[in-house]
Amino acid sequence: MAAADGGSSSVEVRQEVEWKLARTREFMSARGLDAILLSRADDFAWITCGGNSRCVSTTDVGVASVFVTPNSQFVITSNVEAKRLKQEALAHVEPTGVFEFAVHPWFESPVKAFEQMYGGLGADTPLAGAELVYPDIVSLRTPFTKWEAMRYVEIGRGVSDAVERVCFRIEPGMSERAIAGAIASELMEEGFTPTVLLVGVDQRVHERRHPVPTGRRLERYCMIVVCAHRGGLVVALTRSTHFGDPSPELTRAHRAAVRVHAAMIAATRVGAVYQDVLARAVAQYGIEGFTEEWRCHHQGGPIGYQDREFLVVPGSAYAPIRPLQAVAWNPSVPGAKSEDTLLVLENGVQTVTEPSRRWPMIEVRADGIAVWRPDILVR
Repeated sequence: MAAADGGSSSVEVRQEVEWKLARTREFMSARGLDAILLSRADDFAWITCGGNSRCVSTTDVGVASVFVTPNSQFVITSNVEAKRLKQEALAHVEPTGVFEFAVHPWFESPVKAFEQMYGGLGADTPLAGAELVYPDIVSLRTPFTKWEAMRYVEIGRGVSDAVERVCFRIEPGMSERAIAGAIASELMEEGFTPTVLLVGVDQRVHERRHPVPTGRRLERYCMIVVCAHRGGLVVALTRSTHFGDPSPELTRAHRAAVRVHAAMIAATRVGAVYQDVLARAVAQYGIEGFTEEWRCHHQGGPIGYQDREFLVVPGSAYAPIRPLQAVAWNPSVPGAKSEDTLLVLENGVQTVTEPSRRWPMIEVRADGIAVWRPDILVR
């Protein structure tokens, strides 16, 4: 049986699940917990190796939970969802037999299944009598395992290709909403679910850091910002398209964002700390003549089972970056943004959302390192 996005055997999936269960039990032991309930969709996807527990796409909590004790693990869900989960969302993990199903009537609360364990229960959502373990539990899913990293590269390539196809297809006169719809269609056709889908055209790109799509129609310039996942693993990217040559002001803005991004990428390596990467970005903003722009929008951070597992902010202490950590930086100035998803390796970084060869690229030297970044696509 294939994994959530294909390609893995049930043996590989079982090994991955068992490793994650062992990590969870270590966490429980360290916190003095008798059991833990994982109801957030991101935690569910992590521990089930890609299971999608969402039915309502706008919620953090799905229609199923994973309940872990020192000696057993259950998928708790209602009678409405159980069959679908077994046959579809958890089809990759069901043959392993790792999880038992605890099914309750849709009109009864699942709380009854673990009421007696409240004294030592942890939960990743607020629950009466339970210790809240989120966001501490995020540390269990960073950095990636080798199995996750292998999947991640394929996911990044697929999302990038889908967005790129739309960039080569859009035309002046299309509304931001129509462009967003085209992107969503491409992504969903390939099995990806968009979690962030922003489209800004012309002047709105200069005015809005988060251009939620409107009915504004494209004249010459379009910026597309996407976060999308498959099997729970999220990648992020930004691409810009211009009809005719961009103005000198727009070219300057794009190159400035690209050079800040290149500086951040050069500073992102095993053993570095996120605070140093942010400091390098702030310095480069100043060099580019946009000294205060880093204050106008977040600069990104580790990514994985959330659009960002956390945002890197000034004054906070962070653990050093480790191998197989995924990171998405997104420096921006008015009118321009540079964003892609990286996988940190022992000997550098890999851009998992790297464009195809037909996309124009810019080579930037940052701290002695050559970094290639997407240019504006001119059509």
